[in-house]
Formats: sequence, structure tokens, C-alpha cells
Amino acid sequence: MKLDNQGQKSILRKEILHKRNSLSQFQIASISKLIQKNLIESPEFIESKSIGIYLPIGSEVRTADVIRNALESKKTLLLPRVITNDLQFYIIEKKEFDQDSFDINKFGVKEPKETNGNLDFIDLLIVPGIAFDYYGYRIGYGHGYYDKYMTNGKFSKSIGLAYDLQVTKSPIPKSEYDKKIDALFTESGFHIFDTF
Repeated sequence: MKLDNQGQKSILRKEILHKRNSLSQFQIASISKLIQKNLIESPEFIESKSIGIYLPIGSEVRTADVIRNALESKKTLLLPRVITNDLQFYIIEKKEFDQDSFDINKFGVKEPKETNGNLDFIDLLIVPGIAFDYYGYRIGYGHGYYDKYMTNGKFSKSIGLAYDLQVTKSPIPKSEYDKKIDALFTESGFHIFDTF
């Protein structure tokens, strides 16, 4: 029996998530440091004045170094919040991050407060994911929040963060709703899919 796109994605999601969840806390911390360093030193990050980023859950690539660097560099930092079925990004100040003063949503994800300000446009959108391919496509948790957000075009560039083990050699099955990212940063470097 041939699996449809959703079935293929589901199998790939489980497979990669299992690999990612097999990493030790030490491996997650040390590999994440390398990935974040690659991003922080990139022109894409340095030249961006506003950055939309995620707070990691489970075994996702950590983002604290990127967040601290952005805040210290006086960039505008935004974090996502789920409003009904959409993602909206809200500005975060250093004090909020240091004091961990966030709301927790139904998925157990930390979110900025809805009373925080926002921006109409973000220079650099940093996207999480479970599986990535070398064509710029990704698989998330299956809720479609990021793909939906990316259809609005309210950002200039999008970058994925992943461990090398999350990158598949073969193309990820995709649908018309799946949005392509511009680049992917892993511990071994970065892959650009479109010219910026």
C-alpha cells in the first residue's frame, strides 16, 4: 500500500523525533551551542534589526544564546504566541527573558504575554522543525502554524535550526500548504536554498 503525503510525513516525523529525543542533555546543549554560533556569526543574523524566534521544547535546538545576543545587540526580539489557530509574534524585553515571565499554552510551550507590542514586519524569522531536507522544506509537529504564518509574507528571510541528524537526504513529501525556508543552520554549517 502506497502512503499518501500525510502518511509519509507521519513516519518521517516519528523516525527523526526518535533520533532527536535519543540525544543526551549534554549533546543537546553542546551541539546547540555550535548551531547558535553559526547563526550568530552569519550576515543574515548580523544585518537583521528584528528577529522572530522560538523558545525550545523537548529536544529542539536551544535558542538562549541567540536570544541573549539579539537583546544585547539591541535588536528587536519577538516570540510567537498562538491566537486561535494563528501564530502572532510579540516583542520581548531582556527582563522578561531573564525572569522567565511567560504564559504557558495548551501544548506546554512558553509564550509572550498578549499585552506585549508587536511589529508589522520581521527581518529574520527563525523556524523550528522536526525534519528538514536539502530543498528548503521541513516537517513540524503537524499543526501548520509556521506554514500558515509564512503565507502572510510579513518577514524578509526565514531560517531553520536543526541538528545534522534531522536533515534527510531525500526530499520531504510536500503539499501546496508547505512553505520553503531560505536557509538551514546545523552544527556542520549552513545551507542556503534561495539566494537572498
